[in-house]
Amino acid sequence: MKFYKHCSLLIIVFITSGAGMVFGQGGVLHDSTSRYAHILKSGILLIGVPGDYAPFAIAKGDSLSGADITLGRALASAMGVNPVFVKTSWANLSADMKNDAFDIALGGISITTERAALANFSIPYHKGGKTFLCRRADSARFSTAEAVNKPAVRLIENKGGTNESVARALFPVATLQAYPNNIGVFNEIVIGHADVMVTDDTEADLKAKQYPQLCRSFAGTITKSDKALWIHTDAALVGFVNNWLQKELGMGMPQQWLKEAMAPDH
Repeated sequence: MKFYKHCSLLIIVFITSGAGMVFGQGGVLHDSTSRYAHILKSGILLIGVPGDYAPFAIAKGDSLSGADITLGRALASAMGVNPVFVKTSWANLSADMKNDAFDIALGGISITTERAALANFSIPYHKGGKTFLCRRADSARFSTAEAVNKPAVRLIENKGGTNESVARALFPVATLQAYPNNIGVFNEIVIGHADVMVTDDTEADLKAKQYPQLCRSFAGTITKSDKALWIHTDAALVGFVNNWLQKELGMGMPQQWLKEAMAPDH
């Protein structure tokens, strides 16, 4: 019998009844039957989340919020199980997927060829792309891609995510700083330690609301990328998620959850 590998990862458990939060470690039995069957039997859906990518998922102390957190809870409810949110990071996301740390992952995860080679993606629930975030005083300076790809430009990205990989691929001449997380990175631009950031258009719009000193300096997107749930390769699990997600998209729920997460008072 094969076991999920144990990880020294902090797990935040939100009981769907709203009873509260507890902490512990993951690890559920896994044998030759489907992962989906084990989820139903255990009553737990393990959901990996970096928790530093608003408006999709953000951790504050012991609580999680954001459009994808609402989505994850709704998915678990539809399955009749409890969601268990497993702390991961963009740098460790792929390794944690390989190591069976969770059943699915969410939190603003973009579909990439490298990730698709490790596990399945659901149908997309959000379409967008990368754009630029900088100080308002520099908005005219960084209004084109050509202006960013210069040695004097201090480009900053959260380490390990698609922001960093896109920046390295498209702006190799710029001076790139890899910041440890996707929370403090914005203040680095505000205080002048960096000039500009490549990030998702949705996040750029949100951060421009949260930081009056910052703005989105490029009206469009320099790439096209879709957000989806990243799911361990299991036909039954992928099928359930896609069928459920298709219905939710038809009712406009993911769009509504994102709108709520983008609200100024959220």
